Amino acid sequence: MNRLALSALLVSCVSFGALGCSITTASVPTRSPAVAFGASTSDVQSCTADGTQVIATHVVPKAGVTAVAEGARIGLRFATIGNPRVALALDPGTLQILGGETPPVETAYSGSQGPVQTELPDHRRLVAWTEGSLEGGMRVRASTLSPDGSSDAPLDLRFVGSAVGRPAVAVTRAGNGVVAFIESSDDGFQLVVTHLTCATP
Repeated sequence: MNRLALSALLVSCVSFGALGCSITTASVPTRSPAVAFGASTSDVQSCTADGTQVIATHVVPKAGVTAVAEGARIGLRFATIGNPRVALALDPGTLQILGGETPPVETAYSGSQGPVQTELPDHRRLVAWTEGSLEGGMRVRASTLSPDGSSDAPLDLRFVGSAVGRPAVAVTRAGNGVVAFIESSDDGFQLVVTHLTCATP
């Protein structure tokens, strides 16, 4: 992470309480949901990651990101320096931006903390969270939980920089999903999206 991006992140956290971080939580690694909920690793049919792409640059981290599945596509909402309410529709399989109408996704509340989750068609859950520290770097991780709470080994979705704030997750009924998150890199803040395949019954 470059010095400018790190300074911006620290100012946002301290001044505005944004990004779900604070002086205390930034220095203590967060536990994964599997540990926090007492779930044990098992033979859960896992979601797998098979593609990552930068969707937007010059992103405003304080605005956060939200995602929603609508039919066969995923809608994202976030903010950039030039546009405070960007709404995009993605093909989750190719991560290509689609034309036409975009789903009504509300801007994420910047103070939101903790893991985010979405339920899969067979009652499994896909859970994503941010963990790490400002000193060592933050990463987004995701895990598939079975209905009884057992989980697979978490996926590490770090791309090229340090994750900022809370991720967003959405999965279509066909099992195509994304985890979207804001990341600070040498080029500033960018929106990163990872495609997940979650096998459906």
